[in-house]
Amino acid sequence: MSTTTTTSIKARWAQRLIRIKLAAELNALQEKESFRGGHPEGGLAGWLPISSTEGPFTWDNLPHDISLEHDEGHRHCHDGDGAGDFTLPAHKVCIVGAGVAGLYIAMILDSLKISYDILEANPNRLGGRCYTYRFSEEPHDYYDIGAMRYPKIPTMQRTFDLFELTKMPLIPYYLDGPANPKLFNDRFFAHGVIDPYHVSRRNGGGVPDDVVDNVDKLLNDAFGPYKDELAKDFDKGFDNLMTVDDYSTREFLRRGGPDGTLPKYDFFAIQWMETQGTSTNLFDQAFSESVMDSFDFENPTHDVEWFCIEGGTSLLADAMQASLSTKVETGKRVEVISINWTSHDDGNMSVKCAGETEVRTGYSTVFSTTTLGCLGRMDLRSLQLHPSQKDAIRALHYDESVKVALKFSYPWWIVDCGITEGGVASTDLPLRTCVYPSYNLHDGKENPAVLLASYTWAQDATRVGSLVNNRASPAGEEELVELILRNLALLHAETISYDKIRAAFTGVHHAYSWPQDPNTAGAFALFGPGQFSNLYPYLTRPAADSKFHIVGEASSAHHAWIVGALDSAVAAVLRFLKRFELRNQLRELEEKWGGVEELETGAKGTLHLQVAMGMLREKNQVKV
Repeated sequence: MSTTTTTSIKARWAQRLIRIKLAAELNALQEKESFRGGHPEGGLAGWLPISSTEGPFTWDNLPHDISLEHDEGHRHCHDGDGAGDFTLPAHKVCIVGAGVAGLYIAMILDSLKISYDILEANPNRLGGRCYTYRFSEEPHDYYDIGAMRYPKIPTMQRTFDLFELTKMPLIPYYLDGPANPKLFNDRFFAHGVIDPYHVSRRNGGGVPDDVVDNVDKLLNDAFGPYKDELAKDFDKGFDNLMTVDDYSTREFLRRGGPDGTLPKYDFFAIQWMETQGTSTNLFDQAFSESVMDSFDFENPTHDVEWFCIEGGTSLLADAMQASLSTKVETGKRVEVISINWTSHDDGNMSVKCAGETEVRTGYSTVFSTTTLGCLGRMDLRSLQLHPSQKDAIRALHYDESVKVALKFSYPWWIVDCGITEGGVASTDLPLRTCVYPSYNLHDGKENPAVLLASYTWAQDATRVGSLVNNRASPAGEEELVELILRNLALLHAETISYDKIRAAFTGVHHAYSWPQDPNTAGAFALFGPGQFSNLYPYLTRPAADSKFHIVGEASSAHHAWIVGALDSAVAAVLRFLKRFELRNQLRELEEKWGGVEELETGAKGTLHLQVAMGMLREKNQVKV
């Protein structure tokens, strides 16, 4: 096993899930009559390039890669004399989608001198969920509709490496500030006041008195034992967390854990924890997801520093595109991805775009980097996807997100409210979160300024999003604008009036709902109970003779982050190169771009098994 002690807990969790599924499938294949009789050699040896066909297999006793067995002690796919290299595939590959994942794959392929086409459905822009809306070409006259802030933590290093490579102008992003208001139950937060929002039972509300001011501590108490055990003894901690993998966070808190020995919270206690900690109904996500996500932000040595790109995140996509040898083809919505099983040519993959009479043929591999919602609209029948891959495409939960930006004649939040350090304001009003930009803090008190007046997700985004029409003129969103202006006035009522805010509004706004975007059909992947352990191992596996790859943040342990899209892109290219046994290119990729923690390469890894399982035809697939 190639896992090292420096591998993050989240990556080890992903590695283990993949290993468990592989072991179960290999054991099931051993028992499959049609599989055993399909080859003269019999058993697994007739199908997989492995060193052993004896079972039963377990997560820590998987077959080794016989092509690398002489490198058994080395983690990476190194072969010093270059033996085993074959000619590069004669045909180029196709990248579907020009978001960050698609653009990153193109950059990697350029560095390996492998040709490609890259197709983007959106006729007007590329970058996917890296999307900056510009009110004008004036500096700071914009807001980021998609990704906008980046923590400098170890798991995000690949993102910052990309920033450096593309020379992004990074500036500090301020996550919070001392003067930022908080308004719940129509009451403002007040330092030193017990239950300032009057939601406790002692003040006539429904929230237990011991819960009201201890939300962070109580949630840490729920997550803590699982996190501590994972850090101390990963094997034991993994087994323990798996026992509650099918629990939502809400159910876990209500039941008092799997055996009911932990504190049990009533409906109003859990509602208050959710209201203070996240968006409405997000406690319906998997409890294990909440535990694992919290590891990303643990850094005991120093406080986490956050950054943003001055000029907006679209600058990143633009710089990535500018570096490519092949131009992105926009307005190319893919309708069909197929494989010709009767052909033994490496280039037997095809792609059909809407509006094109000719099918694009001759691809050795297709990387789909679009969202699962968009992928589900394509005709993939000939690919013979594993049933669990089909389940993932259809059922994996995507969260919603809506942003509304308003432009004002001056930054009243700075001038009148004393909010001089950026950050966010929180409330239970429909706007939920108001984000004070970090990039226009010093633009002057008299100059126009953009405010990200509302940032919502989950059910809050569904409700605000009902007033948004991505395709309509902003003139059709008067109700939305008025709602946000009045919410802003209530949220800042201690320092400024509605009339003053209304007078400062220039009449210019922009709103965006990601679920209404036909090229995303959702904001980002957010796994529900049981989905990560059961669907993630199949999302990361190739299909169609291992020539089709599902790529993007949904196929990563770090979903909902740019780094997830980047990691998934590197992992997909590694699987592509392994499929064709391109050893020199494998080595070159890892030297230039680094490995991916959640993908185990090397003789004792799982890369060869994932590729091999992706080469199985439909009749030999098993679902475990």
